[in-house]
Amino acid sequence: MIRRDFSSTIAAVISLLAIAVSGSAVQAQDEDWSKIEAAAKKEGALLVYSTTSRTAKAAEKFSAMTGIAVEVVRLGEQDLIQRTYQESVAGVNDVDMIVAEDWVAARELLVNTGYMVNYVPPTAQALFSEEDKDPLVLGYIGRIFGYNTEKHPDADPLDSVWDLTTDEFRGRVMIRDLAITGEHQNALTEWVRRSGELAADYERRFGKPLEMTEANAGLEFIKRFLQNDAIIMTSDTKITEAVGAPDQSNPPYGMFYVYSKHRDAPVQGLKVVDSRAIKPTIGYYYPIVLQLSANAKHPNAAKMFMEYLGTLEGFAPWGDSPGVYTPNPNQVPFEGDMPLAWWKENMWGYDRDFAAENRGLVLDTWLKYAQR
Repeated sequence: MIRRDFSSTIAAVISLLAIAVSGSAVQAQDEDWSKIEAAAKKEGALLVYSTTSRTAKAAEKFSAMTGIAVEVVRLGEQDLIQRTYQESVAGVNDVDMIVAEDWVAARELLVNTGYMVNYVPPTAQALFSEEDKDPLVLGYIGRIFGYNTEKHPDADPLDSVWDLTTDEFRGRVMIRDLAITGEHQNALTEWVRRSGELAADYERRFGKPLEMTEANAGLEFIKRFLQNDAIIMTSDTKITEAVGAPDQSNPPYGMFYVYSKHRDAPVQGLKVVDSRAIKPTIGYYYPIVLQLSANAKHPNAAKMFMEYLGTLEGFAPWGDSPGVYTPNPNQVPFEGDMPLAWWKENMWGYDRDFAAENRGLVLDTWLKYAQR
């Protein structure tokens, strides 16, 4: 209940703060990097809040290389924002930097309030595109639709996202709960924003116009999807394992789970693959963002760690999976994977300002039908 309540609080606060102007980025070119390194070694242990365990793996190598200790506290995306926000309001300034998903919520609650600031270290300044500097993007994550290849050995069974609202898929589609997944909320605001494309795909698929009882096609999808007995889950791992488990006569399908879960599918014996035929989008992608505490006790150590994470060596714990991509243009995709540019052409991202204004609407619609 705490997570669900805070999710509603985030939505309400974001709606009030939406599209506030964030501070300008602090760039390493404005600093003497040799002094940053010297000061960092005197500051002591660095504290990082992160949504991913891979940060700890990167921290181990960073510490071995620099001698700077790093403590990584792993938190769920809403827990990270909640904890950082509440500590900042209370004047507790222990955390030095965050590795955050759900940038929309982080921007409104942590950056536009002045608790976190953007910082662009040397490698990112030199190599990243401008859109990946503010906020500073550690990497992009891809979320997909998946199906069982034993059940469907010859062809992709998914033609349209609207298939998931039909009787054939009733009670057979798994998705992580929107109420605990801010990125799903952000992603579905894009379905609201691109309602016309969604409605057009319905007509392509079924040969007739979409009849709506909600304000637009994005909200209509949420309603129909949930009324089709969608299976609401709490874990992407569990979704992948359930979809891909062998010897099933009637396996479930997965919606919006992270593609990186397919890395270990051969070892685990899972029979799972992502849909490349489903329209109008094969999933969505979103950024993992690095931000520096405005009141960091170890700011120089944090800057050094952020610099390290922008290098291919620093990104290595993420780069050993499909579906995870650094903005560093020198990255070679995981074996068998497509480059980020391909995914961006075939997936929808989301408009950050539109998401900030409309994710409350998406969440309200989800809760309205999920609780019935």
